[in-house]
Amino acid sequence: MGRQQPAVALGAVRVSLILLGLLAPSQAVVRAVLDGNLSMVDFADLPALFGAPLAPGGVRGYLMEAKPANACHPIQGPRPGNGSLGAIVLIRRYDCTFDLKVLHAQRAGFEAAIVHNVRSDDLVRMAHVYEDLRQQIAIPSVFVGEAASQDLRVIMRCDKSAHVVLLPDYPPHPDLDCHPVLAISWVLGRALALLTSAVFVLQHLWRWLWSWRASGQAVKAHATQRARVRTFTRCNDLCAICLDEYEEGDCLKVLPCSHTYHRKCIDPWLSQAAQRSCPTCKQSVAGTEDSSASTVDSYGDEEDPSLSGRQTQIWAVQARLRSRRLALLTRATSRRRCNATSVGEAEASAPLEGPPERH
Repeated sequence: MGRQQPAVALGAVRVSLILLGLLAPSQAVVRAVLDGNLSMVDFADLPALFGAPLAPGGVRGYLMEAKPANACHPIQGPRPGNGSLGAIVLIRRYDCTFDLKVLHAQRAGFEAAIVHNVRSDDLVRMAHVYEDLRQQIAIPSVFVGEAASQDLRVIMRCDKSAHVVLLPDYPPHPDLDCHPVLAISWVLGRALALLTSAVFVLQHLWRWLWSWRASGQAVKAHATQRARVRTFTRCNDLCAICLDEYEEGDCLKVLPCSHTYHRKCIDPWLSQAAQRSCPTCKQSVAGTEDSSASTVDSYGDEEDPSLSGRQTQIWAVQARLRSRRLALLTRATSRRRCNATSVGEAEASAPLEGPPERH
């Protein structure tokens, strides 16, 4: 495994360099020289991906148009003469593959080939289709736009001594070939930027999904909330069952209707009542959870053993209720008209109903 990792890394670097070569714009040009080397006109081109590369000094020759123009079939060779200059052929695009056109130009005796676009000035990177044809091609070739081809034709017709030079770089940049590390750094930097952006987007998406799920759980918990048990912390309220004021530390139960009772008072009521309804508003609390399912710690006194459990009779709760109501009434009357002695007599003379006789 240790030996395979450097090989994989080297392969990745090679692929990156190939992609950079395919995507990077070329700086090669076709230079037209006229007026006895006094005037020059440059046209942008793209070298082909097959055949021999352009020499550093370029390829020089006089220009001829291919016959037939598309070079899909064998073409006529160059005309003789014009000193030591070779011949470069101008070929029209389409109708067949690029490698076949350049191979026909090579077999006809041309030093290089210029393929031009049709109805467009876009530059195309010419690639081969057939491997056997690519292996036979030994001359360089470039691709130019249609406007450049028309200007080249005009120059060659107006100046018989004009010729063209296919240059690999303009202006030359030899240092670029000596520093492949720059290309690798560019590829790694782009990859790192894309990776960072992807992590940033995924992180924000995860946070949004997590908050959405948390809010859904909170809504569900609120919708399914039923009777609640809490510890009383204020002394300004009464239990509607026993009529005792709530004291600090009392364990209370809040029904879905928002009415509050002592837990030791409401549990026997709910265990004995047929319809399980609130003693105050008669609203059904059939879905209320049992007191054993939702409890909290109480810091008050212990529950009254006589009222705990499901076995407590309903008459005991009713008797305690009547006794507390009478005590409250007596207490209110004594504050207005009676003294402490009359209050004691009223409490002593108040009848208390006992449990109903069993037959």
